Amino acid sequence: MSLPSSPLKSFFTTARPGSEDGAALLDAVEAHHRRFTVFPSDAAYTAVVLWDAHTHLLDAFESTPRLALMSQGPATGKTRALAVIGDLVPCPVDATGMSPAALGRSISGRATRPTVLVDESDTALGPQAAGNEDLRGLINAGYRRSGVVLRCVGVGNAQTVRPFPAYAAIALAGLGDLPDSITSRAVVIRMRRRACDQVVEPYRERIHQVLGHILRDRLAAWADRVHDEVTDARPELPEGVFDRAADVWEPLLAVADAAGGHWPQRARTACLELVDTAREFTATGDRAV
Repeated sequence: MSLPSSPLKSFFTTARPGSEDGAALLDAVEAHHRRFTVFPSDAAYTAVVLWDAHTHLLDAFESTPRLALMSQGPATGKTRALAVIGDLVPCPVDATGMSPAALGRSISGRATRPTVLVDESDTALGPQAAGNEDLRGLINAGYRRSGVVLRCVGVGNAQTVRPFPAYAAIALAGLGDLPDSITSRAVVIRMRRRACDQVVEPYRERIHQVLGHILRDRLAAWADRVHDEVTDARPELPEGVFDRAADVWEPLLAVADAAGGHWPQRARTACLELVDTAREFTATGDRAV
């Protein structure tokens, strides 16, 4: 059977083991996102692609940034973006509406670490939500590779306190804003309704999920090859990026450096733009940012 014509041909072309070009692979992942989702800037596409790739390398890093797709109104493409991301990451788990206990078990009780996807995060974590300190604590604890949550295990008086691993990649989508303790650990993308001239293809899960899974498997194979290179890497950070912002971006910059090509420069440009936007948003509360 002949291969499909371009641009789909690249999705079905399997690189020889050890020969995958990282930059070309990330380009293909970006093209896949652009088919179905309009992000507000090139920096946003860069960040999301690097986040997708980093989920295949969690054990190489000390922390995993949360990805937050937030908007001030509906119909901005958040849910679709989350669906496309879910096709590209390892072991996706839809945690929308999941209790903290169930989510904790989903993370700690699996042989393979899941990637957690939370749509409508505002219902559980937004300003109007209350009583979800356990969920927020779990999300924050799982930001670090060493992160655990303590739970009582047993029956009646015969209970002991046990630590449960909480480290997992988490992407959230929702309206409004998240608690500061989460956004400070996140790459935040402020989604907007697309303009009339911004056309995307309809996302047909039964068809397009297959294409996403092909890219997912290529990302996994590439990640295996560069794992040792990025393990505990300390990439050069742009000037002015420090403290928590540095923690958030180090894994993504390490992925970009391993991919090579134009990605190291793109990553640092995106880092500066999104960090500056986050600081301006925090300082002014400008909902148009």
